[in-house]
Amino acid sequence: MKNIPITLLQNMMLSFCSNTPDLPIANVGGVIRFEKIDSQKLINAQREIMACHQSFKLYFAQTAQGIVQHESDEQDPSFLVTDLSELSEKQAFQRANDTIIRLFTIPISPFNFPLHRNELLLLPNDKVWLVFLANHLICDGYSAFAYLRQIVEYYENGTLPQNTTVSFVDLAKEQLQYLNSKQYEKDRAYWLSHLSEPMEYRLFSKANKHQSKAIQFSLPRQKFQGLTECISRQKVNLSTFLLTLWMKQLNIDFPLKDSNRIRIGLPVHGRKKNESDLIVFKANMLVHEFDIEIELGIIELTKKVAAQLKQAYRHKKLPPELLYDELNVPSPMPLSEFRFGYLELEKLSEEPGLPESFSYESHLHHILPLQLNIVNFHGVDHIDFLIEYNPANITESQVKAHIKCLFDTITNTVLENE
Repeated sequence: MKNIPITLLQNMMLSFCSNTPDLPIANVGGVIRFEKIDSQKLINAQREIMACHQSFKLYFAQTAQGIVQHESDEQDPSFLVTDLSELSEKQAFQRANDTIIRLFTIPISPFNFPLHRNELLLLPNDKVWLVFLANHLICDGYSAFAYLRQIVEYYENGTLPQNTTVSFVDLAKEQLQYLNSKQYEKDRAYWLSHLSEPMEYRLFSKANKHQSKAIQFSLPRQKFQGLTECISRQKVNLSTFLLTLWMKQLNIDFPLKDSNRIRIGLPVHGRKKNESDLIVFKANMLVHEFDIEIELGIIELTKKVAAQLKQAYRHKKLPPELLYDELNVPSPMPLSEFRFGYLELEKLSEEPGLPESFSYESHLHHILPLQLNIVNFHGVDHIDFLIEYNPANITESQVKAHIKCLFDTITNTVLENE
């Protein structure tokens, strides 16, 4: 084994894991559902792709000098294969869903190797579910999707991914150069003047127990067809529109004393993403707060939000954990109590049955009272939603009422702009 540097973001995630070791706050993964494929060939594809990724060899150890990151000399490509094909379809689906819940709710300790879980579920009628879960210290939501896509590409064409090795030494040097640069001072000054007030929470109470429940549902894609066409005509980005719409609805359903303010966070620092197609969310990220005319129509409001997001985007390289001490925010505390996730992802394969659908599962933010994840896949008939909430801060009936208002607003927006 060899020691490798720990990045700033990994330091932040380690702090999360150390402060709440019994909660799976740092887990991310997904489930791909296949039909009528060669399960042994899929197992081999999974094994080959795992062997390509350096990150699957990483783990952490606590020493007298502090936490050290190791890279194992051995690869652990093993994963479980659970055969449910002899059960009835109803029993098999129930067992498969129970397995997914178990995998996603048991914390992965950063101090154990491996930092991932994989399981292949064989169901009746030649259905196969591939379940993947990893600790955020070695994998984030986007690389989790890339990994699963690579399995499909290898299964179909024998294509292996390129450039899967990361030089952590070079990365540490780049971070040090940034911290000594003028750009760092500009970014720091910008965020200290624009960050939302960390302790001004709508639903959050530090005294409440960290818990998480989830409501999952799907809607037919045609329900969103009118919205997509409407947004395209207005030349507005769909993810920014949905975020703005949700923030406006939050201001109505759970008003703050200054409900003319909208609070929006940016993705992980350094993520390369076209500014016109931001995937925007907020959970322990840099949360931008600005005054907005709440009486504006939703389209004009979205355009104004988009313009300010682009300005903030230019300063998003700053790692948020560097501001925690200055803001006096304990590391497990979110800078904002809401999270919005929107993924616009391509269909994984053109081959029939590869796959039928893909459901992204976010890591559980047990500290947050409410988060909304929307997953939109090309070529899939339904759009998946995952709404997570802390029952200590908000009830299920409140969540359902809020989401109903949100979708009523979407319907009304389409009608008003036809």
